[in-house]
Amino acid sequence: MDPEAVELEKRHVHSVYENTAPYFTDLQSKAWPRVRQFLQDQKPGSLVADIGCGTGKYLKVNSQVHTLGCDYCGPLVEIARNRGCEVMVCDNLNLPFRDQGFDAIISIGAISGGSLKVLTYADPLF
Repeated sequence: MDPEAVELEKRHVHSVYENTAPYFTDLQSKAWPRVRQFLQDQKPGSLVADIGCGTGKYLKVNSQVHTLGCDYCGPLVEIARNRGCEVMVCDNLNLPFRDQGFDAIISIGAISGGSLKVLTYADPLF
């Protein structure tokens, strides 16, 4: 990724989340219906990743699947962890997972404009 884009994202995206994370607990909204349905449609025992999980809103939608969330923002990950979610801090554009290691992956609003050129294919829900 372009070093200038990385710096802009760090300054204008990551730092905002780091500073506003304590307020996200109060701002937690309902899961989007189509995302909720997608998660509920997963087979029992499936392994589902939420890339850019934030506070873990989608990690507890389907108790029949195993979920793992990751986010760049440590304070948001801590909120999710305190809610009983299995989560980790990592760079959403440089994931530490092997290819095809998950049955399903979601990433809701987690990739900003400066990072879009890394996307090559996506199968959208909508």
